[in-house]
Amino acid sequence: MAKKNLIIALILSFIWSGLGLIYADDMKKGIILAVLAVIFYILMYYVSQIFGMLVFIVWVYSMYATYKQVKAVNGE
Repeated sequence: MAKKNLIIALILSFIWSGLGLIYADDMKKGIILAVLAVIFYILMYYVSQIFGMLVFIVWVYSMYATYKQVKAVNGE
């Protein structure tokens, strides 16, 4: 497995939840987080602003999981 660039992975996760995980070869978790972010964003827009906190939580977790996954893939 090729080494992954941590900066690129974190930038991708910053742009959209889950993209960094997909880049770091954790396709399943990346897609789940990306879909959750979309669902919570839609709920925030149409139902209640409280779902905005869930969007933020998913985003922060995605950044953390991306960091851990890239370190694991790179053997660090």
